[in-house]
Amino acid sequence: MVLLAIAMSSLGACASDTGKQWYKPGDNYTVAEFQRDQTACTKNRVLDEACLRERGWVAITADDDKGPSPVRPEPPKAGGGRY
Repeated sequence: MVLLAIAMSSLGACASDTGKQWYKPGDNYTVAEFQRDQTACTKNRVLDEACLRERGWVAITADDDKGPSPVRPEPPKAGGGRY
């Protein structure tokens, strides 16, 4: 788990934009392997995301694009419940 956490944080620096990271589900990989594929899939300083997907990489996007968080109801006040 620790190795995975280190790899994921390292991949954050290699993301194509600030809200996206990449990983290979069900596969062990190194940062060097991602960098190799990223370099192979980059043309004119633009990352070809389809190329990364073809190589087995899956994008993880940030939560900020999922909309507002749901509103939680306030808990009942002490002594204000029904009997």
